[in-house]
Amino acid sequence: MRRVRVLAPGSCGEFIQGIYREQPCLVSCPVDLYSTVQICEGPAVRMLDYKAVRMLELIFEAYGLPRSEKHHIDIGLTSEIPVEKGMASSTADIAGMAKALSAYYDLGMDDQTIADFCIRIEPTDNIMFEDLNLFNHVDGEVIMGFNRSLEASILIVEFKGTVNTVNFHRQQDGYTSREKADFMEVVAQFKAGVEMGSLDLVGQACTQSARLNQKILYKPHLETLIALAGAHGGHGVITGHSGTVVGVIYSEDSFDYTAFMQSFLNRIPKGDYDALFLKSIIPGGLRVEVSDTAL
Repeated sequence: MRRVRVLAPGSCGEFIQGIYREQPCLVSCPVDLYSTVQICEGPAVRMLDYKAVRMLELIFEAYGLPRSEKHHIDIGLTSEIPVEKGMASSTADIAGMAKALSAYYDLGMDDQTIADFCIRIEPTDNIMFEDLNLFNHVDGEVIMGFNRSLEASILIVEFKGTVNTVNFHRQQDGYTSREKADFMEVVAQFKAGVEMGSLDLVGQACTQSARLNQKILYKPHLETLIALAGAHGGHGVITGHSGTVVGVIYSEDSFDYTAFMQSFLNRIPKGDYDALFLKSIIPGGLRVEVSDTAL
């Protein structure tokens, strides 16, 4: 009996997001919160949401799998990623589904193929790639590869409210020529920070990207968090450009967490946020476990 388990990471929004050479693009910030997809032999006994079902249908059609096979696999999908906060919950679900089906049926799908399937369902994050890249979340093109990942600590603030990211991408206003030029500088700074392994440079790029996005989706406490991060040794601030989440990037050895939290609790009303998470920024990619046991 074959059993497949896939862990798909969520994100704390995006390191950067904007318009680069007239292409909408982003770099997701993968964190250690996961959607889990499990497939095993047996009758289908669990209901899936419509996006997961759509991914199932797309892959069965593309690879010529018999429709009757759907009744002989049991698929479970669970997630610890907050929904409609800008944390890639939907992408994690459907990318995890694609990877699980690929592993179960030995389809050999690579990360780009999975991204292409996700794009056919909705604009998508690029958490399926292990290394960071600048990704067109509308058509699935990798615009620029950074050929490495980042690791750091992050304090995530889940602010109240939700955003339907599909509707957001349909409705967002464009950037001015000046803002597009500013974002070109953000990309260059982020690239340099990744290549140098400098979290300070990365954090500066993330903070500037968050500020540029304020006209698109305003976050009332952004400047307060930027100031608090700087005052207490943080590297910068990351936001869900199409969501409500905000994260402070930090290193354990240089961040005064106690002082930061004292200031945070004094400055940010409790009624404005739902939860705080201490998490890690991790490499992206979909983790797969496959087991085959004889009956």
